[in-house]
Amino acid sequence: MNGLSIWMGAVCVLALLGMLHLFLIAPNTKRKAREMRPVKTVLYAHRGLHDGSAPENSLAAFRRAMEKGCGIEWDVRSTRDGELIIHHDPSALRLCGVDHPLGEMTLEEVRQLRLAGTDEGIPTLAEALALVDGSVPLIVEIKHDQPLGVALAGRVYDQMKDYAGPWWMESFDPRIVRWFRRHAPEVIRGQLAYDPRRLGKKRTLMETLGAHLLMNVLSRPDFVAYGCKTSRNYSFRVLRRLFHPVTAAWTVDSQEESQRLRSQFDVQIFEGFEPDLHQIWNREEKEKLS
Repeated sequence: MNGLSIWMGAVCVLALLGMLHLFLIAPNTKRKAREMRPVKTVLYAHRGLHDGSAPENSLAAFRRAMEKGCGIEWDVRSTRDGELIIHHDPSALRLCGVDHPLGEMTLEEVRQLRLAGTDEGIPTLAEALALVDGSVPLIVEIKHDQPLGVALAGRVYDQMKDYAGPWWMESFDPRIVRWFRRHAPEVIRGQLAYDPRRLGKKRTLMETLGAHLLMNVLSRPDFVAYGCKTSRNYSFRVLRRLFHPVTAAWTVDSQEESQRLRSQFDVQIFEGFEPDLHQIWNREEKEKLS
């Protein structure tokens, strides 16, 4: 009898842990499908459709994506004087050859920089929005590796709230996503995640929590954007099978990978090639909407 009690107790503990796991990783399930549909119509060009003459996160790369009918994913961060710019790295070293944090530069200083040896500069968020002007959907990633932190969420929202075109927001930082949950629930919000261990890297505690989506309890995202090279993560697989949220794959780097992932993800964020699926996806989605 004592052995049976121990066994039943262990089962109860495991059941409770399982329920806690589901509670922590659960996405927002209240968003209506028709709200999600406008931003699921295309593939998204990672930092624009960029090449040697149109560097990543440049206006030229955004124009190329618009010409191809692709959505655009771009990265927003702040300058020292509070201006919102579009650039992925915290430093200007990789693309501009200047080893200086962008968050410590003024907008005037940033405007002197050129991307990858071209005439393209680092655009402001306002300039990029004026260019796209609702012509294609946007995924706006709010960078988390900067001093402003969560405060940046509100400032991005102030610029984006009157934008007429369809857009999502996403961030690796669940606190930034939570800001939108609390203060701008009308905005479709996404939690970015990946599993470093599946790339042979060590994980910090925060990276472990993020990889297993345990911080979803804070953000309750409408969609999850997961690193497609690491998507065999247990929590992500459970999330997909039990909750069926909208999922986005990043970063898809070949047509073959795009084809393979199509049945696993609703949205693809691609880079390094021009996929031939976005026109098909557009046509299928238009037929659903008609």
